Amino acid sequence: MRGILPFLFVLVAVAFFTRVDFFFYLLYTLAGIYILGRLWARWSLAAVSIQRQHDHRIFFEQSLSVLVKVRNRGWLPVLWLRLSDNLPGELAPGGHFRRVISMRPGERLELTYTLKGRRRGYYQIGPLVVQGGDLLGTTTFEYRHPDGLDESQEFVIVYPKIVALHQLGFPSQSPFGTLPSRERIFEDPTRIQGVRDYQPGDSLRRMNWKSSARIGTLQVRRYEPAIALETAIFLNLDAGDYGQGERHHATELGIITAASLAVHLVEMRQAVGLITNGHDPLAEYAATGSFLAQRKGRAHLMHLLDLLARVEVALEDTAVPFLTLLTRRSLSLPWGSTVVLVTSREVEGLMDTLLTLRRRGLVIILALTCQDRHFQRTSQRASQIGVHTYRLWSEQDLDVWR
Repeated sequence: MRGILPFLFVLVAVAFFTRVDFFFYLLYTLAGIYILGRLWARWSLAAVSIQRQHDHRIFFEQSLSVLVKVRNRGWLPVLWLRLSDNLPGELAPGGHFRRVISMRPGERLELTYTLKGRRRGYYQIGPLVVQGGDLLGTTTFEYRHPDGLDESQEFVIVYPKIVALHQLGFPSQSPFGTLPSRERIFEDPTRIQGVRDYQPGDSLRRMNWKSSARIGTLQVRRYEPAIALETAIFLNLDAGDYGQGERHHATELGIITAASLAVHLVEMRQAVGLITNGHDPLAEYAATGSFLAQRKGRAHLMHLLDLLARVEVALEDTAVPFLTLLTRRSLSLPWGSTVVLVTSREVEGLMDTLLTLRRRGLVIILALTCQDRHFQRTSQRASQIGVHTYRLWSEQDLDVWR
């Protein structure tokens, strides 16, 4: 457009002063092409509808197919259409998708491209920029949000890596639950394991009259021992508690640990909660940390994994101190709950806080994700107050729970 307008002005001047019919014909032709092309481009582009369809959640290292549907609803052909989708570099090498197409009236096209979850996180997709113009390229129109695209819905969440765990071995003091246990003091009356001979003191409700009649002696039902493993995971993402060189690795390992524990517990039909002082970019009040109460079910697990995918390390001056967060949020936990602390290393006041929690009837699991030459001393001090300690310096260290 910048090139043809000056040329038309020059052509007007030449035709006016020379009075040559050829220049007038050329002026009328070029002006008509310019005006018609501009109207054509505007009308044809306004009749184009775009829809982007894809899943919003994928797991780490999983691929995601994105479908872009393009439809020409008008009666004019689209001479050329350039589609450009801005993509995060963590999901697509190069960070963009580009395609140039032309369309007949009423034509529908489907374009696809693939994203891969190379790194956990919450990623905005787009905007999808649509450009169209005339055949000569003298006029170009651009739209950033065509019909059918909702900017607030254009995102992809990449879940953290999940490590399969099989034997947690977490202790519990809660007498209500569904996990098999060797502690015979807690039994689940819904899980019949067999029968045994009657002993003085057995309740009549446990009598198995059919077996008693068949065997000839009184028999009572034997129930499978069970416990509840209601767990609250406290994840420390305060940048000040991690060294600069180990911060990324240690915090990502902590997130992987929290996600793997949560998936395993939900699969075992146990209640699990998550409390972290990390920064959630979607949280309204980032300074208070993030909290998900103990619940069961797949829907709750989805919310928990969403949070672990989004959460980031909080700066030192914005994060809630981990011990402060632990003291506040643990007040609402029921007696006998298991508390898993995923943090860097022992800091001043940690053992005093853990002792207070133990006295309130909570079971404490301490997982440290940073290299620490004083780990053995920390482990010994923790065991003296009944706290189980693990060191997790790599994903292979999670084998202790596999």
